[in-house]
Amino acid sequence: MTFMKRDVTLKLEENASQSYDKIVIKPYEQEDIGPHRHQFFELAYVTGGSVRHTLNGVQGTLGRGDYFIVDYGTEHSYQNSRNLTLINCLFLPESIDETLAGCKDFQELMQVCFIRYYQRYFSRVRTPVNRIFHDDDGRIRELLVGMQEEYKEKRIGYEEIFKSRLLEILTLTMRKIIYQDLERVEQAEQSGIILSAIQYFDAHFKEHTLLERFCREFHYSSQYMSRRFHLETGMTVLEYIQRVRVEKACEFIAGSDNSIQEIAAWVGYENVKYFNRVFQKLMHMSPGEYRRKAGGKGRIL
Repeated sequence: MTFMKRDVTLKLEENASQSYDKIVIKPYEQEDIGPHRHQFFELAYVTGGSVRHTLNGVQGTLGRGDYFIVDYGTEHSYQNSRNLTLINCLFLPESIDETLAGCKDFQELMQVCFIRYYQRYFSRVRTPVNRIFHDDDGRIRELLVGMQEEYKEKRIGYEEIFKSRLLEILTLTMRKIIYQDLERVEQAEQSGIILSAIQYFDAHFKEHTLLERFCREFHYSSQYMSRRFHLETGMTVLEYIQRVRVEKACEFIAGSDNSIQEIAAWVGYENVKYFNRVFQKLMHMSPGEYRRKAGGKGRIL
């Protein structure tokens, strides 16, 4: 790669060996390259050398074992490259899950792929994109090298191997984020009251007036619990319950032939129009669109 002028936006097909590729993974001997953006997600892993890297306006020096994930539209550049070698993993979100086609925000991707962890952690810890991580034990590199060999040979089932290994990399990175921000997370998790409330809401998500029921059983005022829950989780009680219900609904929409109205009632929504609005807000698509993208054969109505 060579130095380029500002405001260049790269497309995946410019780097792919086949036009239909949804993921590209190759080694590079990286030269200096000016500010540019992508119409895909990029996971870049430094295998050797060093470079001064600018990511979203923040400069830092990268070396062997450092890696980072670049979001759609994020600007970055390399300067003063010294024997810099990379493994670049460029991917579209639908390479992980077809329902993510059109997603252009990594936070949204993490929310869909790790919805339960997202509820517990990612409303309170920093985003995984546009941050530098270090591969302390070499596990990330090992996974990327295996993916690189699969991309080169493209034997039967390579897409599934891509998907599983990329999800493993994202999971390990998610773990790094939680541990790096652990003090803040631990402070939020210290409250036995809130943990009890979360467990109660998870177990009784179908029922109505959950907060009031919990407060009656555990002898708290609803005003106190509402304030404490929001303070420690970053979500209102209603937002948390909605997320749990939508998560359960996704499982049934993709894996059953029940109608959307039946599923809405099963997760606690008597009004299917209201359920559709909540689902659209959290998943950025309607229940019917989710079923079609997930390959479900159930009824829409």
